[in-house]
Amino acid sequence: MTPGPDGTKRCVPCQFQGFEGKRLSLQASEPVPVSSAVSVEFNDALFLGEVVASNGEPNRAFDIEVKVEQVLSGLQSLMALRSRLLGEGVPQASTLVSVQK
Repeated sequence: MTPGPDGTKRCVPCQFQGFEGKRLSLQASEPVPVSSAVSVEFNDALFLGEVVASNGEPNRAFDIEVKVEQVLSGLQSLMALRSRLLGEGVPQASTLVSVQK
């Protein structure tokens, strides 16, 4: 997600490129501002961190690098439990960036 014009969150679908040390590499179809606080959902984990690089050109993929501060895992089991309790379907795993202003 990235902040919209009114400061609300929005989702930015991206492709996971790799994770080395405390750096997460992604590719997105749009830029994400440097210094943005982000959450990245990938498979069964939630990465929380800050964008330290965002490079690219319009009509091409943007390379985004996130300095990860925390990683939370076991999300699928928590979402399945929530779904059972609320009677909802379980969302499919994907890679999404949530950016907060």
